[in-house]
Parts: sequence; C-alpha cells; structure tokens
Amino acid sequence: MELSKSRSPLLNEGGDPAAKDVRAALQRLVKSSTFAGSQRLQDFLVYVVEETLNGRADDIRAKTIAMDVYGGTLSEMERRENVVRVDAGRLRRKLDEYYAKDGRDEGTVFDLPKGGYAPEISFKSPEQPEPKTKPRGWPRPVIGIAGVFVLLCGAAAITLISIKRETPANLSVDGLSLDERNAIFDASPMRLQAVNLAHSGRDLIFPALEPSRLDAALTIFKGAIENDDSYFGGHAGAAQVAATIALVTPNADQTESLLRYADGEADRAIELAPETGWSQSAKAWVEFAKGNWPEAIELANRAQRLAPNDVHVLEFVSLILLYSCSFEQVVAISEKALSKIDLDRGYVFQNAMGAAKFHLKDFEGAISAFEKVTEKGGPVGPVSVAYLMAAHQMLGNESEAQALSDKLSREWPDSRVDVLFQRLFVEPEYGEDLGEAMEQAGWQPKG
Repeated sequence: MELSKSRSPLLNEGGDPAAKDVRAALQRLVKSSTFAGSQRLQDFLVYVVEETLNGRADDIRAKTIAMDVYGGTLSEMERRENVVRVDAGRLRRKLDEYYAKDGRDEGTVFDLPKGGYAPEISFKSPEQPEPKTKPRGWPRPVIGIAGVFVLLCGAAAITLISIKRETPANLSVDGLSLDERNAIFDASPMRLQAVNLAHSGRDLIFPALEPSRLDAALTIFKGAIENDDSYFGGHAGAAQVAATIALVTPNADQTESLLRYADGEADRAIELAPETGWSQSAKAWVEFAKGNWPEAIELANRAQRLAPNDVHVLEFVSLILLYSCSFEQVVAISEKALSKIDLDRGYVFQNAMGAAKFHLKDFEGAISAFEKVTEKGGPVGPVSVAYLMAAHQMLGNESEAQALSDKLSREWPDSRVDVLFQRLFVEPEYGEDLGEAMEQAGWQPKG
C-alpha cells in the first residue's frame, strides 16, 4: 500500500511532526526488518496514519479498516472486523518490537492506543528519553505449556453431562433420534459403534488437567476411526484432543508432531462433513493451537453459525473468541444458546461468558455467570476463582475478594493466572487488568 502524496499541516500545535516527516518515518518503519513479511500490518498502519493526517482520525473504525484495507463483500464484514481486532493487537506488539530494535533512535513515534484504531503520533527530541513501551508478552506461534489453562476457561467443564434440548422427546443427547440410530444400525453396526464412541469422547475432553484423561479421550476417538473411517466425528474429536495435548506438552518436538496429526484429522473431518459445526470447530481449534488467529476466528464463527445450540461446539468457539477479545460476541452467543438449551451441568462456554463480562466491566454479570456454573455442579478451578476475586474487588466487595484470594493461594499456590492470560489473549493488557485486580484483593503471586 503506497503512502498518499497529499500534503497536510502539522498534526497539532506545539512541536508535533509535520506530515512530510510523519510519512518519511512511516516509510522507514514499514521497510524495516521488524515489519518485513507483515504486509497486512504495514497496510493497516499506513491506512490509519493517512486517515489521521487527513483529519479523519475520529472516523476510523474496525468497519472502515475492514472495508478500505482488507476489502470484500458486505456479507464478509463481520468476519473481517474480527480480523481487524486481532491485527490491531499484533500491530501494537510489532510497534513495541520496532522501537526496541530497528526504531530505537527514531524521532517520530507511532502508537496505537488500546481500545481504538486512531494512532497517536509524537515527536521525540534527541535529549528526551525513549518512549516507554509496555511489555506485551512474546510471539507465540504455538501456545506453550501454560496453555493448558485455556482449557479451563474458569474451570467450567464437567465430566459427563446430560442435556435437555427444546427438541422432540425421542431426540437423544447426541442429536440422533431413535429412528436415525436404528437406520445407522441397519446400514452398519460398526458405524453406529463409531458414532457412540465419538459422542462419548466429546464429554471427556474438558476439563483437561490430567494427561491420562486426554490420552483416554484420544484412544476413544481413534477407536471410532477404526470402527468407521468414513465417520467424520472420530476425526474431528481426534483433532480436538490432539491439539489440546499439544497445548499441554512442554516438548517442542512432540507439540509439532501432535499439531501435524491434529491438522490432518481436522482436514479429514471437513472433507467428510464440511457442513457440520463439529468439523469446523475442530479445524478452528487446531488453528488456534498453531497461533493462526484470523483463520481460527473465521472458522469458529462458521462453526457457531452451523451449530448454534451444540454445547460442545460452543466450548471451543467461546474460548477462541474470548482470547481474540471478541467479548460482546461471546456474551451474545452464550446468552442465545442458554435461552434455547436447559443445562443440567456447567460448560466451558458459560465461564467464557463470565470472563467476557468481566472484561466488559460488567462485574456483577461476571460473578453471576461463574456462580451459576458452580451451582450447576461445575468444578471450581484457579481461573474461575481468579475472575470471581477480581470481580468482587472491582465492585468493592473486599471481604469476598480477600476470601477468594486466600482460597487461590491455599489451594493453587503456584498458579499464575495473571501471566497465563497475558500470553493467551491477543491483547495481553486484558491479562494485566485481571492481575492488577487480583493483587488489589491481596493476592501475591509466588515467585
């Protein structure tokens, strides 16, 4: 994307750089080694800077960036706006990296403040100290071992869950009616066995704190594949479990091998049943584990549209959208599903909703969401305790916050939820916000 040659006055009075100097600094930045190979981020920054230079900073929105920079049809705008949000976080980290290395002596400084897309452009004179940049975590092509806690999302999932759907009475929990199951049996008892295994395996994926549990789930899905390789569910489930194990293991070689296997199984599931939310959510989860945010978000949104009331699909979708900072979307999807499904127990997507409400400053709503999962029999873990503690602290409920702080320190003394979320969120500041509220409640991180 070439810079505009149009002239512009100083950005504002009092020594800010002239437009020609801004454009020169911008050219140096986009041609730097830091931004090499990041054409989309270059185009993103060039666009928002040009809009600012031309007096349209107040009009910069995710939608305008999606339309003017990324292009596409109107029907694609929602998906592209999500990509814009992800790329904004990537751009902030790239700017930090640039001014720490290639641009450390640069006089014109670009910043993209959190919460918006209009850049701040300032001039640093030689005698001034370098602009303070906020640490933002580290690049993550694949989530490391701490990513195991992404599987908790507030420790909401449970072992075996029954569902009461607003569907006819003869429809079973796996979505198959008795007639459909009989038809499958008549065609192939092995296919029915594969279906049974795959659907039982879905209930074992969360919570994933113990490797033996995930190993058992993977064995079940592999058994489904052996019974009937043409049934997509075995492949989709195997992909999800293998990607989950990849998030847990500290062995880089094992992680790479697991992700290759997961990718192949997800592709096979989509080849067999591209129209199912389960297949699409499996591929989305694999892309998330690989660190491919835009692809993961696009696939997650597709999965949700295909299966809006499948709680197992919503588990993976809600986690991906939560950590991409699409908080309003997490809440909307979860509340819509809860209005149609009567749950006997808690699920991950419900705690994802609680976490999203916390980051939307709806602290009472966050507490309510987490407590409802607990009341439904969902297990309590360090993430849910941390969010409850932080929400009570933000509401001024100091005694409740302190009690939860004591519980977290006593039962999970080594837990560093604050650091974890700085790594998992595409915008690490949200993890920092949680950690600050926790420390205000009296929690002291170990080490």
